[in-house]
Formats: sequence, C-alpha cells, structure tokens
Amino acid sequence: MAMICLAGLLNGCQSGAHGQNGMLADSNSMLDLFEQGSEAIGIMNTLTLIQHDYDSGRIMRARARVLAMDKSHRDYVESYRFLKQKIEPARRRVFLHYLRAASEHEKHGRWAAAMWAYDQARTVTIKPEKMVKKREQMKLNMRQVRFDQMLKQRRKEDSVLLADASAYENPKGVAPSDEVFARMREHYNDLLDERADHAFREARRFLSKNLPEIAYVEIESYVRLQPGSAQATKIVVEIRKSMPKGLIIPSLKQAGVKKVVTGKRLRMPQKMSEKQVLESINSGDLIQARQFAQVYRRNGGRNAEKLLAQIQTQLDKESAKLFAQGSKAFAQEKLDKAIDYWGDAVAMRPEKSEYQESLRRAKQLKERLNLLRDQKLENGSVSMHSKRPNGPISEEE
Repeated sequence: MAMICLAGLLNGCQSGAHGQNGMLADSNSMLDLFEQGSEAIGIMNTLTLIQHDYDSGRIMRARARVLAMDKSHRDYVESYRFLKQKIEPARRRVFLHYLRAASEHEKHGRWAAAMWAYDQARTVTIKPEKMVKKREQMKLNMRQVRFDQMLKQRRKEDSVLLADASAYENPKGVAPSDEVFARMREHYNDLLDERADHAFREARRFLSKNLPEIAYVEIESYVRLQPGSAQATKIVVEIRKSMPKGLIIPSLKQAGVKKVVTGKRLRMPQKMSEKQVLESINSGDLIQARQFAQVYRRNGGRNAEKLLAQIQTQLDKESAKLFAQGSKAFAQEKLDKAIDYWGDAVAMRPEKSEYQESLRRAKQLKERLNLLRDQKLENGSVSMHSKRPNGPISEEE
C-alpha cells in the first residue's frame, strides 16, 4: 500500500494527474465544484480536500491548504495531524528521491538530466532557492559542453574549407587564364559566401532565441569566412553582452584546433558603399566593379544582387564587343591587337570557351611566326658567313 501511495505521489508531482479511473475523475469534478462554492457552503480547506490532493500526488498543494487553515477551523487538529503523519514524510521522500538522482547525474556529468532532477526537487522543497541555484548551475554546465563542442566542430570545418580555398589557384604548368580553374575557383568562393551568409542569419536567430553562445559560434564562422566584414561588428558586441556569466569562450588551443588560416580569403575593406560600386562602374573598370559589388553583397548591402546583375550585363556586352574587335584585327592580320582585345575579353568572361580558344590560337600563331622569323634570321646569318660543302644536305642539317 505504501509503495502504491509513493508511486502516486511521484506521478502527481510530475504530471499533476487527477485520477486513474472514471470514478476518481467524477470525484474530482465534484470536489472542484465544492471548492468553487466553498465560501457559500463553508467547507474551504476541509480535510476532505486536503486528503484528495494528497491522494492525487499534489502534496505541496495539500501542505499549503493545511498551513493556510485557521486555528478555529473544525478540521484544524486533524489536518495538522495528517500533515505530520502523511504529507511531510511523503514530501521528504519525494524530495530525497530527486535530490539523490540529481546528485548522481551531476557526479557523472549528465548535466541535462541533473538539471531536470534538481527542478523536480525544487517543486517539493520548502527552500526552493537552493534547488533553483543548482538547476541553473547544471544548465550552465550543459550549455558550456554544447558550446565547446559546437565551436570546436565549426572551427575544424572552416579550417578545412579555407585551407582548400587555394586548391583552385592555377598550378605551375597551367595557363593563368585557364577556364576550368577559373570556373571552379568562382564556384568554390560562392560556396564560402553562401556558408558565411547562412552563419550570419543563424547568429541573429540564435541571439533572438536567447542562445548567445550558439550565436557566437555562427558569427565567429562568418567573420572567419568574410574577414574584415563591417556588418558583423555590431552583432558581435551584442552577443558578448548577452553571454551568461560563467560561460567561457574556449581558445583554439583549448578546442584542440590549429590556428585557422583566413589569409586564403581576400580581406575585404572595412567599409564598402553602393556609391563606391557605382563609381567603379562609371569609371569603366568592370572587373573591379564586380569585385566591389561582391564585397558590398558580403557586407549585406542593399541592392547588391541588382548591382551584380547590372555589372554582369555590361561585362557580357563589353566582352562581346572586345571579342568582335579582336576578330576583326585578326582578319586584318594585326595579331598583336587581336591578342590584346581577346585577352581583355577573357579577363571579363574567363568562362567563355570561345574567347579562351581564340586567344590560345592567336598566341600559338604568334609564337610560331616568331620562331619562323628567328629561324630565317639565323639561316641568313649562316649563309652570309659560311659556305656549305658540296653534296646533298642530310636530315640533320
């Protein structure tokens, strides 16, 4: 019987259940009705209600009813006897049950479970302040573990990504204007930009969710991927101010991560405005304008996508014009001019295979013509200063 009672108490502390069958539910309804009209019928805080709360597992409510009872009440003596013999022993048993569980979880570093158990102990103690303090400490420990792991993982991931940023730089033996590397490099940088943008949005979201340490993980990643970004400064200050007291930001060494290399990414200017982008466009330096617009976009600039689209349209138009001029010069056998025009076209649109191939063929032709010219000069010099022996010329000659 005692075991059944304790089970009922534990269940009631956690869920506040009102009963296990229809009969008890009906009893609850009746008692609720009695309680609602208690002033009219004079049965406020009766022993019946106290016993009902106790049997339903609401021991702290039953306790409060007894302590609120006036000494002149007819059930005062019996209620206090019930408090001493039933309610208080049950409350202590439940409290010790959760306290022991919390201590065991804390001992093994199971912070989330310990936090829950201390919170349950808080609901059945007459000094909840101590349990609240312990619960908050367990919560802080849990947040620190989560923070350490998340930060360590993100630092590792970013380190690998940034280390690979140079993988698409043209290696020795490959032409500087190689289309394959140009496209792969652009795609890889776009992926880094997308990752950075996502990190910035998540930093804001977690900060609004009162999780500044996770917001820090995201904003640190953003700053690492977009070094020099101006828009991160304000949110970094907000995050640091919101950090709970006692939460420690681990260093790279503490996290077991080597120094993250950020030099693989171009360091952006501290400030970049729409005006600067437009000035670059108007000056005619479209390649620089595209770089400025990309920086402006990374800094969260308004109309950045529109500016980039505008620049790309002009790049398409200008590169096509240069290619046409190069083709005309080539047809007129003005090889150097053709190479200059086509080289500028490739710089603007390195992904255009037609531009790349025309430039390659022009350079190849120029090289061959130079070789033939040098050979003629060399042969002429030999004929002027030496005589050939009579007889057939061998293949080696």
